[in-house]
Amino acid sequence: MEKFDVIIIGSGAGGSILAKELARKGKNVLILEKGSTINEAEAFKAYDFVFAGVDIWRIIAVGGTTLVSFGNTVPVLVDEIKSLGLDLRDKINDLIKELKAKPLPEKFRGKGTRRFIEIAKELKYNVYLMPKSIDPEKCIVHCKHCTAGCITGAKWSALKELNTALSLGAKLVDEVGKVKIITSGGKVKGVKYIKNGVEKEAYSSVVVSCAGALGTPEILFSAGLEEGIGENLFVDIFVTVGGIVENIELNREIDMQAYVKLENGILTPFYSVFLRQRYICKGISVRPKDIMGIMVKIADTLSGTVSKEGKISKPLTAKDIAILEEYSEKAAEILEIMGANPKSIIITHPRGVHPGGTAAIGKVVDKNLETKIEGLYVADASVLPKAPGAPPILTIMAIAKHLAKNLNF
Repeated sequence: MEKFDVIIIGSGAGGSILAKELARKGKNVLILEKGSTINEAEAFKAYDFVFAGVDIWRIIAVGGTTLVSFGNTVPVLVDEIKSLGLDLRDKINDLIKELKAKPLPEKFRGKGTRRFIEIAKELKYNVYLMPKSIDPEKCIVHCKHCTAGCITGAKWSALKELNTALSLGAKLVDEVGKVKIITSGGKVKGVKYIKNGVEKEAYSSVVVSCAGALGTPEILFSAGLEEGIGENLFVDIFVTVGGIVENIELNREIDMQAYVKLENGILTPFYSVFLRQRYICKGISVRPKDIMGIMVKIADTLSGTVSKEGKISKPLTAKDIAILEEYSEKAAEILEIMGANPKSIIITHPRGVHPGGTAAIGKVVDKNLETKIEGLYVADASVLPKAPGAPPILTIMAIAKHLAKNLNF
């Protein structure tokens, strides 16, 4: 029988930070991960696509979806979460310092990003440089590998935190099958899980689900919880609006180096491989260096669900469609000012990459991130109360850091 101070389910942004912070305190930590341990540069092999109305993209591997993020490090929903009794401001500031998060140097910004910034300012938009947890000394200026897995070690990912946790004695078990929470008398006692086809048990009075908004509901359902779980799923829906702008060379830039903040989302330069595919399908021959893309990412409605049976549904609502259309028109206007022929402007299929909301603070967990079962916590995007419409990794990390500080053993 294995006993631990804490069992963490999931090794992404939340799980990795939690494991590191607790291991630093000398706690005996077990991390359970559904995915495999892979080379970060080959993270693209671990993509998992969920077709749920809106296509949802994620990575199932040690380190989770942090392996294919753009390194964007912006605080989101801080005021909303504070209103629910959880003040993350100090943790956010600490993380920004630890990660040395700041915009990449000027040399990384090419013609596409520079023109985007200029035109956005001319149109009186609120435009900002994107802070990134990327070491510019290691990063390659024209690299396009962020969403495939960093090849130089320049970008922060959960692997950095996990490696520290493991060096401090934490234990990681990957390729784990179905996990079930063990409870007794309203308290958590541990977990059962499958490894290599064999059921195993691990015991602890503290279990934290960091399995993500699509995985955490299954964990909580297994504990006998039901109320509110799996409801209010959001995914930060996005499309990419593209136009042909001769020699703009966005295909040789790191994406999302600047963004326009709108009421319900952002606009940001983004070269999508799907733009070229759309042109090819339309019979239009275009060089990659002539394609300018602008991502439209919105804070979508809480219309999705993850059922007890594991079925995931995320329909587009009329409100989502209206906002996507409105913001896509703004992106198209920027492209036209750049020089794109209006007839060349195309839009990709809607997708989602930031699932959250399925175990929200105030509905499933309290302000201490604890469920109704004593000792069973959640520290991932599941607890976010609404869609941020922007990358949530920093806020997820701050939530985990907060929990690590406030857990009482």
